[in-house]
Amino acid sequence: MAGYSAYQLDPGPLELSVLTQQLTHRSRDIWDGNVNVILNTRRCDGKFWDLVKKYPIHPRVLEVIELSGLYGVYRSNRPSIDRSLITSLVERWRPETHTFHFRTGEATITLQDVKVLYGLPVNGDPVLGDESIRIIGDWQNICQRLLGFIPRPQDFNRSSPKVTALNAHMLEQLQLPDLATQDMINQMARCYMFWMIAGMMMADTSGNYLKLMFLPMLKDLNVVSSYSWGSATLACLYRFLCKASQSNQNEIAGFLPLLQIWAWERVIVLKPQVIAQRDTENNFLAGLPRGPRATRWFAHFSWTDTTKHVLKVFRDALDSMTEDQFIWEPYSDDLIENLPDYCRIGRDIWRVRAPIFCWDVVEVHLPDQAMRQFGLKQTIPTSFLFDATHFHHDRRGRPNTNWKLEHAQWLPFWNQRLQYICDASLNREPLRYDDSYLIWFRRITRLVIGNPTQRPQQQEGYVPNSMAYETMVRHIHSMVDRARALGDQPSVEDLYIFRAMVRNEGEKCLTYVHEADRINVQGDYRRDEVHDNHLHSPVRRRGKGGVAGRMARAVEKGRAPIEMDKSVSDNNHTTSDIGSISRGQTQEFTPGASGMTYQPTNIDIVPYTTSQILRNPSLSSLENVFDGSRPQYFDNAPNFNSSPGLPMSIETPDVVNHLEDSNNNIESNELDDSNDEVENANECSEPSVNEKRTIFPKRCGTGTINIFILFFDINAPLFS
Repeated sequence: MAGYSAYQLDPGPLELSVLTQQLTHRSRDIWDGNVNVILNTRRCDGKFWDLVKKYPIHPRVLEVIELSGLYGVYRSNRPSIDRSLITSLVERWRPETHTFHFRTGEATITLQDVKVLYGLPVNGDPVLGDESIRIIGDWQNICQRLLGFIPRPQDFNRSSPKVTALNAHMLEQLQLPDLATQDMINQMARCYMFWMIAGMMMADTSGNYLKLMFLPMLKDLNVVSSYSWGSATLACLYRFLCKASQSNQNEIAGFLPLLQIWAWERVIVLKPQVIAQRDTENNFLAGLPRGPRATRWFAHFSWTDTTKHVLKVFRDALDSMTEDQFIWEPYSDDLIENLPDYCRIGRDIWRVRAPIFCWDVVEVHLPDQAMRQFGLKQTIPTSFLFDATHFHHDRRGRPNTNWKLEHAQWLPFWNQRLQYICDASLNREPLRYDDSYLIWFRRITRLVIGNPTQRPQQQEGYVPNSMAYETMVRHIHSMVDRARALGDQPSVEDLYIFRAMVRNEGEKCLTYVHEADRINVQGDYRRDEVHDNHLHSPVRRRGKGGVAGRMARAVEKGRAPIEMDKSVSDNNHTTSDIGSISRGQTQEFTPGASGMTYQPTNIDIVPYTTSQILRNPSLSSLENVFDGSRPQYFDNAPNFNSSPGLPMSIETPDVVNHLEDSNNNIESNELDDSNDEVENANECSEPSVNEKRTIFPKRCGTGTINIFILFFDINAPLFS
């Protein structure tokens, strides 16, 4: 059996024109056996939420935060991040397209998601600045002027102060006096906003430090809302997704609540059930706007139908996800209209194809890769040629850089973003499996992540089944596709090759589902024991019924042998019309000491030839087997015939002579006699007088159908 375990199913991509970085993608490691690597999620907002929960923000400070455009982040609260769920999503993120590759197609986080879920501004100036060289003393002066406190030199790591230093200052300033000046209010508002920007929305992998490069952008609070914080947040998340998708990474940062809630909104097999909303009335004043869409996920959950914190379950659920398990449009028009105003501003650029910025980060927003998320028809998208190492470029070693000048070649596209809005025709119907986009997508993608051969023989806990299912579907699909290609009148040689293909593909299927031990055992799954009540209808007569009645009742009770008509018993082949042909045998009923016995009887096997099919109109072509469907061909359809080990040609010595000898046998009287038997077995007319005297029920069409099944039996000999 070692030869079978060496066989590898090709998980894709079958064409390397799109996913050019597969060799360094973490899905390759998973296929090779590294299946339990869970990413560390880096964030530094824990103390922030502990602070605001215990000490609600002053109302005057909240008014400033509301005007800045960051109010939705604060109002949404902090969800508990599931590292296993995040990891399963990263495994399907492709840095070449900035999309998740699911079984149902491409999907991604768009500007619409950022706006609807968190209400962040998306239509504004890019988040760029001049990163001039500053020493620690310079940063201390900036913190004193804008934040109202001076961090200690030991609290700095280059240009980033510790989170604990900011937290200690805010704990000292919680009780603002009623006559606090506007400068004091603004300084406290900047402390909260700076923490939300550097510690949540654009969080890096440091975990304990906040980048001060964002602080000068908060100097003029009247222009803070003019920046496109939503596109900057999305650019950072794209960047960390691209990095984390590489096999040598073990952590991820960015605005992870956006990623997790995006998945909960769309992927049914991942989201928990909301039981009740958490109590947040004490933290928000009655006059403030309602929260964005993400606030619905600050709740108490039920995990009855879904799991949490189990990577193999999440991976298996995504590997087997079907079309009806993904919500392409979770935000209906009515839902969007009922959102607060700050969640609907800028909706005209939600489908813009343009670069997005966050200082050193430049990524590209590609909504045309997932037009179904906007209710539009998805076609094969225009590829965007990303640099294979674009996510490795950062601020390190780049002091005194003006990032507006650095990204001058990309800025015109953003400044003229209204000219690059993607559009398509409306399409509310799910895509068919034979849609041209899905045919293309299945060839360029890696459809499955898990590997069935990596499952240990004695695995504890959850056992993934999606790959075994996908394997069986692929092999069955290839066999059906090959059968359709045979046409209406296949030659005997083609059928011989097809039978070998069925055998080999079936063996591979059994190997993948860990049932390879069945290969060398006869697969007989038919019922051997036949009871009398399955063969005879009860005899109900009034009175004794004479000799015939007593004999019939004795036979029913197994007390007397069956008296068969002489003309019937003299012909040994007469009873073969009610048996079923299987593996070179018919199952025949013969008289026994106790009544009826059930014995196999060897007969000659008749080859399934074109001439025989034509003599029986009920099986005149393969259309009777495939429901009349005509063969369909697609130029871009996956060709599973190219899988390793698939015998499209069989080297058989003297195959021509063998076929000629077989044809000679077919033309002999033996074939005529067998066809006579087949015609008798399929005869549905009124039986003769002699046949009426037998107690065996006749079945129409049994003989020919069983001969057809016999030929496709992988262990049965082809010729007699």
